[in-house]
Amino acid sequence: MKSFAHEDAIVAQLKEFITTEINGNDVKLVIKKELYASDLLKHHNRLSLPVNQLETLEFLTEEERKHLEKDKEFEVPLLGPTLKFHDKPMMLKKWHLTSSCSYVLKTNWYVFVEDNMDVLKEHTNIHVWSFRRDKQLCFALACIDDVA
Repeated sequence: MKSFAHEDAIVAQLKEFITTEINGNDVKLVIKKELYASDLLKHHNRLSLPVNQLETLEFLTEEERKHLEKDKEFEVPLLGPTLKFHDKPMMLKKWHLTSSCSYVLKTNWYVFVEDNMDVLKEHTNIHVWSFRRDKQLCFALACIDDVA
C-alpha cells in the first residue's frame, strides 16, 4: 500500500540525491508503472516502458530519438532504489510492436532485478526517472510502495 506522503518523500529524496550528490540535472519523470511478471522474468530480461503510458517523451534529445528510430540502441546507466548505480549498464532500445511501441531497458535488466529482489516484486509500483549527468542520459528507478 502506498501513501502520497510516502511517494512524495521518495521522489524528493531521489531528486535531491541526483542533483546534489551525483551532479545530475534535467530530472524528468518518464513513467509510473506496476511491475508485471513479464518485467521480472529472466528469459525476458527487459523492463518495458510503453510509449502510450509515458509521462513525457522529452527525456530524449533529438539525436537520441533519431538513433532509436533507426532501430539502434545505446548504453544508459541505471540508478537503483538503493541510490547506487547498477554495476552493469542497461541498453535502451525502441521496440515497434504490432499496435504500439515501447522503449525497453535491456541487456543487464535481470541482473538488476536479482540485485534488488527484496523490493522488485510483481505488483510493485515504480517510477522511472531520467536525468543527465555530463550530458549523458541516465535513468533512476524508485520503488514507491511502502516496504513492510
